[in-house]
Amino acid sequence: METVDRVKSLIEGYLDENGIELVEITYKRGQGAMVLRLLVDTPGNITIDECERLNNYLSEALDKEGQIGEEKGREGKRREREEGEKGEGKGIIDEHFILEVASPGLDRPLVTDRDFTRVMGKELDMRMYEPVDGKREHQGRLIGMDRENIVIESGGISIVIPRAKIARARLRINF
Repeated sequence: METVDRVKSLIEGYLDENGIELVEITYKRGQGAMVLRLLVDTPGNITIDECERLNNYLSEALDKEGQIGEEKGREGKRREREEGEKGEGKGIIDEHFILEVASPGLDRPLVTDRDFTRVMGKELDMRMYEPVDGKREHQGRLIGMDRENIVIESGGISIVIPRAKIARARLRINF
């Protein structure tokens, strides 16, 4: 099981209990260290305190997983060296890493049904892979959706846009 999948399984109960949506999780090399980044949200927009609590929970859970792995003892480590395999004595992450828990931000891409449902009735900016109604860019208020299309209202006209043609969709931010 990959690191990202193992971290997801470690926190899924916490996320469910606290009404937090995992928008994205990545584990990549950053500047000088690996970075485990979680982007999370709640229906009412996640707070800094909620991000901090999740960060603390995950840090403790990862530490505990690492300690459990180390408690397998010398025999497991010796067998691992002899066999040259990963072995059971490893924690989820066995190297220096940076943990980041953050909000995805207002301008995050809209991709899933859940993303579009969350912004129903709001203004969107979209770029298409190919023209829809003769245009590659559309702006309008999201008024409907199904599995294959979204419907926006722009200038009093409803426009049906196939989701497969959307290259990028974001909530329009007016200042």
